Amino acid sequence: MNEQNLDYLKKSLDYLGFGTKLNDVLESAVSRELPAFTLGVTQSYTSAQAKKNPVFGSDQVKFMLNFNRSKQSDMYFLNDYEVTLNKAGSALPVRQVFDLERDNRITALQAYKLLNGNSLERDVYTKTENSESPEKKKVWFKLNLDVQDAYGNHPLKKFYPEFKFELSDVIDKYPFKGLSETGKDSMMKMLRSGHMAPAEMMVGKKAVAVLVTANPQFKGLDVYDKNMAIIRQDEIFPKKEEQKESRASVEQSTSRNSEIDARNTEEQFPWENQRGGDVSQSEEIGR
Repeated sequence: MNEQNLDYLKKSLDYLGFGTKLNDVLESAVSRELPAFTLGVTQSYTSAQAKKNPVFGSDQVKFMLNFNRSKQSDMYFLNDYEVTLNKAGSALPVRQVFDLERDNRITALQAYKLLNGNSLERDVYTKTENSESPEKKKVWFKLNLDVQDAYGNHPLKKFYPEFKFELSDVIDKYPFKGLSETGKDSMMKMLRSGHMAPAEMMVGKKAVAVLVTANPQFKGLDVYDKNMAIIRQDEIFPKKEEQKESRASVEQSTSRNSEIDARNTEEQFPWENQRGGDVSQSEEIGR
């Protein structure tokens, strides 16, 4: 048995947030020289909603960690782990497989936050062609829980600094009540860690207790009331939404007039006005 390799695996488990609880079963599996094996563990987490009201109970998260032995040596590698979130009060579990290398070594706690729909920021080391050593960047992560790929996984979106999601500026746009600089710093720290941050916000003419999370994709915040019901952006920014609707109405009217003019000047069959060409869809997020 490769003691050095075993020690490295134990340190990896501790870093990922599993502590030492799997050490004995890990050592047993390695000593048997199995070509591959899976270890499982269940952990409990308390959501922001349950912290405010314990009646909601804790969330149960099951982790299945997949190990493989090298074909060239006696070394074992932890390649990925599967996470299944059973949220308190929900009958439908949420599942995801995190590849350690591809997904930048997401920890157990970070996996739980992502499966809850929260975004988080963490350091990522990237190496370019012109650099000798990896460059550290602050990157936001978010799972698209509305979509599943062919393997049942949810796409993990990464937002690099080039995407220009400035959390401080975003917070300043929202009508928080009594948010001091110290309070703002604390909120930013919580949001970057993937937590929900409690605050008071003016919604209409009322001060409402809210929980907020970062939404880097739309460069804003997701806002929830005390019952975890989403508070729509048009409720928070009613004037802005009215302006958007007004602009959209003008643009739609202009577009309709243009179409009428085009029909009056072009007496062609519909297919005669078609042009070939490749259509491609790509999604680059600050890369």
